[in-house]
Amino acid sequence: MLHKHRFAITVMIMASVTLSSLGCRVRPKAPIDSGMPQCSDTLQKIYYPNTDTDTYGENLDLISPAPMTLDNYLTSEFMDLSLEEAVQMALTNSRVLQRLGGTVVNAPQAVQTTFDPALFETNPQLGVEAALSAFDAQVASSLFFNHAERKFNNNFQALFSTNRSDTANFNFELSKQTAVGTRFAIRNNTDYINNHIDPGILPLTPFRFNSVYNTVNQFEVRQPLLRGAGASVNRIAGPNAFPGQYNGVMIARIRGDITIADFEAAVINLVRDVERNYWELLFSYRDLHAKIAARNAARETWENRQIRFEQGLGRPDEEAQARQQFYSFEAQVQNSLVGFAGGIGLPQAGVLGSERNLRRLLGLPVNDGKLLRPSTEPTVAPVVFDWNYAQQQTLERRVELRRQKWIVKQRELELLAARQLNIWRLDAVGQYGFRGFGDNLFGSRSRPEGSAVADMFTGELDDWAVGFELQGPLGMRQGHLAIRNAELQLVREKAVLREQQRQILHDLGGAYVEIDRALANIRASYNSLVAANEELEPKRLRVEEGKDQVFFLLDAQLRSANSESGFYRSVIDYNQAMLNFMFTEGSLLARYNIYLDEGGWEDSLETIARAKASHYEQNSRGAVDTVDMHPVTTGPIDQSGGSSAANR
Repeated sequence: MLHKHRFAITVMIMASVTLSSLGCRVRPKAPIDSGMPQCSDTLQKIYYPNTDTDTYGENLDLISPAPMTLDNYLTSEFMDLSLEEAVQMALTNSRVLQRLGGTVVNAPQAVQTTFDPALFETNPQLGVEAALSAFDAQVASSLFFNHAERKFNNNFQALFSTNRSDTANFNFELSKQTAVGTRFAIRNNTDYINNHIDPGILPLTPFRFNSVYNTVNQFEVRQPLLRGAGASVNRIAGPNAFPGQYNGVMIARIRGDITIADFEAAVINLVRDVERNYWELLFSYRDLHAKIAARNAARETWENRQIRFEQGLGRPDEEAQARQQFYSFEAQVQNSLVGFAGGIGLPQAGVLGSERNLRRLLGLPVNDGKLLRPSTEPTVAPVVFDWNYAQQQTLERRVELRRQKWIVKQRELELLAARQLNIWRLDAVGQYGFRGFGDNLFGSRSRPEGSAVADMFTGELDDWAVGFELQGPLGMRQGHLAIRNAELQLVREKAVLREQQRQILHDLGGAYVEIDRALANIRASYNSLVAANEELEPKRLRVEEGKDQVFFLLDAQLRSANSESGFYRSVIDYNQAMLNFMFTEGSLLARYNIYLDEGGWEDSLETIARAKASHYEQNSRGAVDTVDMHPVTTGPIDQSGGSSAANR
């Protein structure tokens, strides 16, 4: 009956747990006002995090006055800004190296920031310090107490009735992994046993002491002979690595260089966007001035036709035609000032739109009461680049190629590590220890075996072991796959590098031709502007004399305004073409004397660096004391351009 009751209780418990786990899937058939809990119709709610936006104590006020419009443009003040000042301001204010297009809003994790190199270096899984941490000395310790009571189901042991024991175990180990794979360890193991035996029938006990300590100090040296042996594999893949898993110091350092290359590319893109928008803002101002001059000329013509028509000397259609051209130029002035998104014709940023774009890149608020106005004049002088020298510089200085070369170097090291890991693990192990036995751990040294620690240093009890450990899979399938995969990865990255070089040289050729086209376009646009201006005065005189209709004067004014705007556009295009050429060549940062560097070291880091530098100093024989690996890098890239100025 008891078993039946237990079975029934178990079934009821299981049923209740099952029903409670169903949650809202089991809805009770009860009235709403019955007091029973109802299932909520809302699964998730939107919550807003409570964060501190003023993280860096800058107290940035992002709220600004209303942007400039047509109404308050004429009353605004101007702030003249040179191109160099704009670039410097952008680099100073940009923690986030943003680009136009809203990437920082829609994909914030995809943008580059000034924190990214430091974030990688402090990554506890991928950084260089994380890889070096595999060689840190490790401490492991444990301390356990145990109490046990038992009786014996044995006639002989029953003579002693009950055994009650108290035990303790203490373990301590200090180990160190070296770069060549050797592992050193020193450990201590101390056991304590205290037995309380109820004598039962016999008054005797089988133990010499009721409590006893056993302690041993042991030294161990483990040296890999096959897998994991040597500094090369440990520096590439890390200690105790497996095929396909490479996170050594050299791999981590290359990943850090790739991160720096990504950061440099973001800086280059920021400088290019700043200069490009700077020239666009300058063109917007020049185009606005040309449109204003054309509008004023059209207004003068319209007023002249209106006076003649009121005096009975003109025709109404001529007055209407002049009035139509005036309002057409008025609309163009408004569009050139404010900009428009599209519709008929191409989108145009205008003065205010280009100024907002530049403000965004410079890290300025939407409006601070002043309009940015470029003060650097564009270049119109012919500039000739040495094509052969430019090709050489491009292949050496493009950050994308340098980044890909680091990836190729990483694949080469991974292939080397895969080959070295495609073997069994054979370790030579040596151990030596000395033991101590005693009734107490430290005290009672006056009598024999009264102190386990004192007995340990007598040297009467010692242990030693020498041997080999062999481990590995039959067939080495994973190792062979890792080698083949590393070979394919290397071939792929080399093919990508060669294609990158080919594509970049094609882009360089296009940029080279574009400079020549833009320069020729300046000459043609200027000659067109001169001819259009020379046509205006004779046409005006002929119209006033009544020899020509006003249509010819209005048409000449329109073509003169378009020619002036086209000339300014050709000048800006020429400067944009030179910007694109220097960007493609990889010399944009050198043009502004921009260099990437990190902040000063702390005193503690300098002390550590000096201590480690002695490892690379020349020894007494004149040879450099280094490990058996080639350097990862050939040194910093010269960004100054060297003699590039002499070749241009």
